[in-house]
Amino acid sequence: MKRKLNRYVVLTVLLLLEVWQVRAHTAPIAYNYVSEKVSLITALQKMEDIFHVNFNYNSATVANKFVYLEQFPQQGAFNASKVAQALQPLGLTIVELGHKDYAIQRMTTANAITISGNDHNANNDDHKIINGTITNDKGEPVPGAIITDQATNKSVIADDQGRYTIEVNGATTLLVHAVGFTKKTVKAGTSAMLNIQLMPDVKDLSAVVVTALGIKREEKALGYSIATLDGSKVSTVKDVNIVNSLSGKVAGVDIRSASSDPGGSVLITIRGASSIANNNQPLFVVDGVPVASANRSPTVPVGQVTVDYGSPISDVSPDDIATVTVLKGASAAALYGSRAANGVILITTKSGNGKNKKGLNVSANFSAIYDKAWQFPDFQSEYGAGDATGSVDPSNTLSTASWGPKLNTGAKYIQWNSPTDANGDKVATDWIAYPNRVKDFYETGSTYTSNVAITGSNFRLSYTNLQNKGITPNTGLQRNNINLAAGYDLNPKIKVTTNIAYTNNTSNNRPTFNRGSSSYILYTMPANINSKLLKNYWQSGEEGLQQWSQDQGSTDNPYFVAYQLTNAYNRHHVTGNVQLTMELAKGLTLMGRTGLDWYTETDESKRAVSAVQNPYGAYYIGDLFGSEQNTDFLLTYKKSLQHDFAFFVSVGANRMDQHSNTQSQAASKLVMPGVYNISNAAAGTVTNSSYKATKRINSLYAMGELSYKSYAFLDLSARNDWSSALPTNHNSYFYPSASLSLVLSDMLKIEHGALSYAKLRLNWSKVGKDTDPYSLYNSFTFSSPDWGDVKMATFSTTLKNNNLKPEIATSYEIGTDLKFFNNRLAVEATWYTTDSRNQIIQIPTTMASGYSARIINAGEIRNRGWEVAVHGTPISGKFIWDIGANFTRNRNKVIALADGITSYLQGSAEGMQYQVREGQSLGNMYGFTWTTVPDGPNKGKELLDETGHSQYATGLVKIGNYNPDFSLGITNTFTYGHFTLNTLIDYRQGGQFFSYMFMNLLSDGRTKNTLKGRDTEHGGLSWNDGTTDRTDGMIEDGYISDGNGNYVKNTNVTDPESFYGDYYWKMHARNTFSATYVKLREVSLTYLFSKEQTGRLPISNLSVSLIARNLFSWTAAGSGYDPETAMTIKSGSITPGTSSWSLPYTRSYGVKLGLNF
Repeated sequence: MKRKLNRYVVLTVLLLLEVWQVRAHTAPIAYNYVSEKVSLITALQKMEDIFHVNFNYNSATVANKFVYLEQFPQQGAFNASKVAQALQPLGLTIVELGHKDYAIQRMTTANAITISGNDHNANNDDHKIINGTITNDKGEPVPGAIITDQATNKSVIADDQGRYTIEVNGATTLLVHAVGFTKKTVKAGTSAMLNIQLMPDVKDLSAVVVTALGIKREEKALGYSIATLDGSKVSTVKDVNIVNSLSGKVAGVDIRSASSDPGGSVLITIRGASSIANNNQPLFVVDGVPVASANRSPTVPVGQVTVDYGSPISDVSPDDIATVTVLKGASAAALYGSRAANGVILITTKSGNGKNKKGLNVSANFSAIYDKAWQFPDFQSEYGAGDATGSVDPSNTLSTASWGPKLNTGAKYIQWNSPTDANGDKVATDWIAYPNRVKDFYETGSTYTSNVAITGSNFRLSYTNLQNKGITPNTGLQRNNINLAAGYDLNPKIKVTTNIAYTNNTSNNRPTFNRGSSSYILYTMPANINSKLLKNYWQSGEEGLQQWSQDQGSTDNPYFVAYQLTNAYNRHHVTGNVQLTMELAKGLTLMGRTGLDWYTETDESKRAVSAVQNPYGAYYIGDLFGSEQNTDFLLTYKKSLQHDFAFFVSVGANRMDQHSNTQSQAASKLVMPGVYNISNAAAGTVTNSSYKATKRINSLYAMGELSYKSYAFLDLSARNDWSSALPTNHNSYFYPSASLSLVLSDMLKIEHGALSYAKLRLNWSKVGKDTDPYSLYNSFTFSSPDWGDVKMATFSTTLKNNNLKPEIATSYEIGTDLKFFNNRLAVEATWYTTDSRNQIIQIPTTMASGYSARIINAGEIRNRGWEVAVHGTPISGKFIWDIGANFTRNRNKVIALADGITSYLQGSAEGMQYQVREGQSLGNMYGFTWTTVPDGPNKGKELLDETGHSQYATGLVKIGNYNPDFSLGITNTFTYGHFTLNTLIDYRQGGQFFSYMFMNLLSDGRTKNTLKGRDTEHGGLSWNDGTTDRTDGMIEDGYISDGNGNYVKNTNVTDPESFYGDYYWKMHARNTFSATYVKLREVSLTYLFSKEQTGRLPISNLSVSLIARNLFSWTAAGSGYDPETAMTIKSGSITPGTSSWSLPYTRSYGVKLGLNF
């Protein structure tokens, strides 16, 4: 592994040196702007060559005018505001005419830009200075905005941060104008601070977004729905895993965290689950490079615990993100090929600013966030360990069940930590409760993040350090990110860019999520145990040899689990690309790019001696390697035709190579305690495992756009993949797409009234999907340990299929974008339907075949739904209120499975099954329920057995579905003066989940729900159990058969342990709850200091933010049972719907400081 890492590091360094060497040798012919004074005509011509725009002007208007080239845009996207700023001293301005066509005109009163002041009539007694910031509808600065005092015609221009200062006389009205925005007049009152928000001009429809393959397109031209988030939306209130920062912010995207642990796995689906095999994860692309995003949650062979190592996509630093774009439908993502069937999330990182030609910009931000565990189950602290027989012998009070004697009565009992007397006998101690036994274990978590970035005209270098401490003792993670973005124009027609990111992600211990976890041990701990005493987890005199536990021999000490049963990992992750763009002729460009996603990881698990599952100690070490290299080219030709037509066409190719290699060794018994090395393994206890896989996909693709008058756009695309994972007779699959965009407001010339803008979107597409390598032919697998000198090998019990076909998803979409009241209200609505067929799944087969399962093409799943996104500005002025909402409703249906198969077992958890049945919804859960009275007046009521206890109905029944009815995210931004308050509310309605934790806690008497009936005070009945008079009698509500065909009310009395055990245990239907919740996901309050406030300090953009996550949470299931983390995690696959022993929910709060130098 190290040799491969060194090889890639050397190649990267050589590549960078080569790029900069080319720069040094070609500098004399490079397009150099610095301090170069040329005619205005020359400057305009150069911009036409660089940005492919057209300037229209009268020769007399621009004649004999000279400028410095450094005043104008030089790279990146064309910036009309900067051109306007450069033209202002010449008495000129820029006006957009249409599709990349602009006019250079003289400034007049009509275009509201009069630079010369006329203040001879001003009242100097009312002289004052007004400061403020010009922002857009997203709160981002608008550089180059022109602010004019209408009383004097005196104008100033906002700086690069949108800040301005203007001197006025008395009450006046300011006119604010910027290219691409509607003009705005604001009355200047007595305040010296006046922040102004501009709304985008709906006639300026050249907003550019990043689409598939990194192609920049005009948003109005897209015939499909995409969503774009600015980087600030994921970096202000940071999460260790950037995917969590998308929750509630994008319509059609469902995000669920597997636990509250930072860096844990996240389940993300776009437009509903469509895979029977749970393969619903979208493709992540960072700067044009597909990046591994699969969750890693293997079952470690020592102790058989599930460890959540998260996903490599969490290695991306939020501070480096410029934008996040979600390609939802197949039409939007089709050009990415087979892996884009579940949608694509494009992450574009920050690059050079193209502005500071003579210097560098240094930015820094620091944040500290603290996590506090809250919302535990409602544990009871009135009764201690034991059973409900009334016995108080030592073995009874050592039980993990909580049916023992009442606490805090002054009684003394022999218990888990009783001392011994001179005869070696246990001494009874006070029987008292410890109500904070669970909370006392968890610590205050913390995450400290520091980021420093140096930005120049053509590069950005960033470093981020993250230090996290989990709420579980001895857990956390550390991460270091280095990100470099650089570009260079070899000449006006050839440009080279590169993006390289390196991340080192480490942890000394990752938490586990099953019966061996600390959460399980704590939640099942009786109320008479003081968890603080367990911090000294070694028995006195046997340190390092024998743990001291509250239930010696059957349950581990939770602190022993935290410090001696550890799961560490160390991951090195490199992503990068080099891209060359050439303008071959006017309108003809060629892009060539190669990108790499490479990682290596070492996992290490240690099990100390005396562990319940590994009494002799154990050790595991595994090395993982994965890489993916993509090499592609794209040839594009753009042309404006006569009669208002324009078109562009692109053709390209891609080759993708994947490699993975896993090697591991596990020792189930150690010779020397505390020596963690495979060489310390006892003879015959070592298990070796290795796996290697390669895969290649070759692709050709093409796309084109035909537009008319810049309001009608027809897109066509096609791609063909050849996959090495499919048989040669089916390894080629073709998928086309078509989309239409009509800007109706331009087509129908709607210029007045409430409707400002209207667009109609239509699209259709077909996308293919292949499978994992080695699914075609059966093969032998070597196994260990060997049988003496004979090497053992096993044959796969799954019958492979050398006639597999690719999966196919066909999608239709129709939508509209509407804007009202001069852009103060915007609505985007989309309806879609997707059919996914030929799914590749494993189904059971008869044992007579010699196999347990076989791989086939089967199944068709249909998803249909609505997405609605709304944004509005109800209040604008000194106080600004922006509100946004996104609504998602998706329904799926199993249209068909395979011939002769009407149901399919997708998975199971604690006896509950996920079954896929024809005609039903994907996500249905089936479990046990109770029997009911079959007829008569009490038909449908619970039928008990003859002793008055619950009994199972025959077979499994549907108990719920884990998919929500709908979800809603609501964002609010309030701005007043220097303050900005942001909030995000995440609401999910409907769906169900099964809580094994609830079932376990109630069946063993651990929560307050089980206090009813325990004594007279809690409604217990007086009864005799045959030997003893008791006051804890309970009668289960239901009916019993009298043996004569009649059903009578139950009158049998039983004890609480039997009642709750029978009533809840394994009765899945009683332990299934609504998954509805409302969460206040994010809150941030930011104060932005003005330049005047920072004075002579060499800093700018100084801001301080108070930030918080999950300040409020309400769940229909009650406190401590979070439906969001109700998931089954197994071998990287996450299935919602089951709540087990996850970490408690956390509330996070902190502070962030940002500044520029």
